[in-house]
Amino acid sequence: MKSLSLTYAHSLFSLAEDEGLIEKIYEELKSLFEIFSENSEYITLLDSPTIPADERFELIDEAFAPYMEYVTNLIKILCEKRRVFLLTDCIKEYEKLYNEKLGIKRVTVITATPLSESLKEKLVNKLEKEWGKKIDLTTKVDKSILGGIVLRTDNSQTDASVRTKLELIKAQIASNDFR
Repeated sequence: MKSLSLTYAHSLFSLAEDEGLIEKIYEELKSLFEIFSENSEYITLLDSPTIPADERFELIDEAFAPYMEYVTNLIKILCEKRRVFLLTDCIKEYEKLYNEKLGIKRVTVITATPLSESLKEKLVNKLEKEWGKKIDLTTKVDKSILGGIVLRTDNSQTDASVRTKLELIKAQIASNDFR
């Protein structure tokens, strides 16, 4: 299903690019993502075979009137094909295309305690220099890592947590491998 989501996202992104609306559509899609993530019953309703398509389209027009026509048309196409369940994946794929186009790298940082604003700023600056991209940083606190840091991007993870280091030591002791 990921390839289908990517196909829809790519089509919308290409249209947005042609029309100079990449940012505006991205903002609207982020809003839709929250709505549909928090209200899964909308997906069920819009994918329902018991409600005629024209009634579902009217619901879309009423509920999403403030949104751009391109965005509501995406929902309608997915609705017509009973694929509204793909909408949040389509939005994620659009976001990847958006980030790639604008040179943005999403990074999640996990620490045992909250990072100060100055540490966040230093980390962002260091990562931007290292990767040559603008960093969109998300921070999470997970006390179970005990200390250190875990960095996650779309395609990699660097785990420099105390918990992982302790697990490695434990494994070495258990295997009598003290090299």
